[in-house]
Order: sequence, then structure tokens, then C-alpha cells
Amino acid sequence: MSGIYIHIPFCSQKCNYCDFYSIVPLARKAEFVKALIKEIILRKDYLSGEIVDTIYFGGGTPSVLSVSELSNIIEALAANFQHSKDLEMTFEANPEDLSISYLKEIKKLGINRLSIGVQSFRDSDLLFMKRTHNSLEALNSVLRATESGFENISIDLIYGLPNLSLNDWELNLKQAFQLPIKHLSSYHLTYEKQTLLYKQLLQKKFTPSTEDSSIAQFELLMDYTQQNNLPYYEISNFSIEGYYSKHNLSYWQQKKYLGLGPSAHSYNGRTREWNVSNLLKYLEGIKTRNRVFEKEILSPIDIENEFLITNLRTKWGIDLISYSEKFGALNKQKIIKDVESFVNQELVIYQQNTIKFSRKGILLSDFILEKLFRL
Repeated sequence: MSGIYIHIPFCSQKCNYCDFYSIVPLARKAEFVKALIKEIILRKDYLSGEIVDTIYFGGGTPSVLSVSELSNIIEALAANFQHSKDLEMTFEANPEDLSISYLKEIKKLGINRLSIGVQSFRDSDLLFMKRTHNSLEALNSVLRATESGFENISIDLIYGLPNLSLNDWELNLKQAFQLPIKHLSSYHLTYEKQTLLYKQLLQKKFTPSTEDSSIAQFELLMDYTQQNNLPYYEISNFSIEGYYSKHNLSYWQQKKYLGLGPSAHSYNGRTREWNVSNLLKYLEGIKTRNRVFEKEILSPIDIENEFLITNLRTKWGIDLISYSEKFGALNKQKIIKDVESFVNQELVIYQQNTIKFSRKGILLSDFILEKLFRL
């Protein structure tokens, strides 16, 4: 089984914290859709005849696509790839784009999972992040999605925002769990160097969240998700049993995937490649059949490190039997030795041939992973 990721590079407005490749003008949207369909045809053999069980529309903002544009893309995918019967098709969307009519039409196209970019139910937070919706639109978008027949609904929330108190964050979580969601993705605000938010940070236009405040908000997140039957299955992802993101799980389980659109990454188990993060260069490359991309051949150490990172981030951790089969018995013994000090500090749990983070260890996951890296 394998997955397909489609990057839609357009946004009606750029959020100040976002470092994903996106552009605001929509003038070349129709031209992009034509190029994307051509790329689908050009790269139909990348997955070597594997059955596709997940398709993920990300961005950018996929919900800027019209129903007819989306329909043309999905038809091209169906014509060039073999899909499983229980195909998961995820569609990222901004709340303000999700009218009842739009929701009903995209559901007819086979989209069966929505990922709605709520980010916060507080208008002050949304203004700070330069989001294009307000809290009422966020709330109503989820209700409209349910009314339109969507059952598998995920929302995004961001914590660690400046001026976000623990009480504010708790109100955000309470609001989220009053809604019929099956999945939550929740991330700490990050300050990426190429973003407007990073420049504002350097200009001292706001005071960032303290480490103690961020830890308290994460702890509350873990408590609320557990109490509401959406426990974590990956450090930033929480779900009702049976509603995990199959597409994201495929990344963490090192399954093959094809990335289409500017900046999209592809992985076949041995190499990784990524399209140019520039719409004009992407369009020209597809037009001339000379796709602009970069490629790396993964070394055995690269593959082992990726296995460590992706598996340890999940609630299942590292299955040492599988680890030994992939990387050898000596490497298995080495990883057991390497985590010994973390086990003694109760940051890592080692039992029944499994290594995974404790709840305390999740807070120090980046530090622990860095220490476990193979060089």
C-alpha cells in the first residue's frame, strides 16, 4: 500500500507563522491544475504498480480549488493509479471556504476525511496569526461538515501562543471537544526563520510564551485528549480509536508515497525527491517534460535514523523485533544500551521488546532523539 500527497500552493492570505510553500495570487490556479494533471500522468509509474490507499490534499489551501478543478484532479488520479476499496481521501480546508453546497459537492467526489485549519477558537489569536476566519466561522464549519455527511473530521489547534493563558487554552480545548470531531492535530507555535512572525519576534513586537507556560499547555492537552477518548497516537496527533490519519501513519511507517505539485516530496524506500518550491519553475518544468526537482539517495544510516525518529514519535514506539530484522541484532543491542540512561530517568519505557517515550519523555523527545541518532 502507498500514498499520494498533492500540494496546492495557493492561499487567499499568508499566515504569519507558516513556512510551507504557498503564494497569495490565484491568477495561475487554472494553469496549475492543468500542469498537476500532466504531472500525474508523467509520474504514474513512480509507485511501481502499488495500490494507493491514501490521497492527501495539502497546502497552501486546497479549499481555494473549485469543485470542477478538484473533480478533474481526482479523475486523473483514478485513471492513472489503482486505488484500494477503503481509500482514505483527506482534504485540508479553511473554515471560511466550507459552505454547505461546497461540502456536499466535494463529498460526492469521494473525499471522506476533512482536516479543518481552525488553529484557535479565540478571535484575538486568529488576528495575531493573520488567519482569514473568525471563531464563529471555525465553529460553524465543523457543524456544516457534519450536516453535509462528513463523519471523519479533524481540526488543527495551536498552543504556545503569546498571551495565551492556561485558562484560554483550556477554553479552546473545551470548545473543540464539544464538536463532533474524530481527530485533533495540535502543534506548538514555532518561529521559522523565513516567516513574518520570526521577523516580528526579532523586532520584539510581542513576548513569546515561556517554557513553563508551554509545558503546562501541553500537559493540559494530554489530559483533555485522554479524558475525551482522543488519546495521542503521535506526539502532535490525537484520535478516537479507528480514526487515525492513515496517510500520516504511512509516513511514520516508512511506506512509499508520491508527492505532486511544487515543493511536494516523494519517497520510494531508497531515495527521496522533492519538486522545486517555485510555481513558475514547476509549471515550466512540467510543460517541457523536464521536471525541476532535487533527489537524495538515502544511506543505511539515514534509513535507520528515520525509522528511529518516526517510530519513537508514535504511541507504539520501536518494535525491537522489527528493528532487529531491518538493521541487525548488533544495532538492536546498541539501541537498548543507548536508551538505558533514559529508562533509568523514566523518560523512556522499555518492556516486552518495545521502546517508547513515557509521558515525561515526550516533553524531551527532541533531546532524546538527538542522542539516539546514528552518525
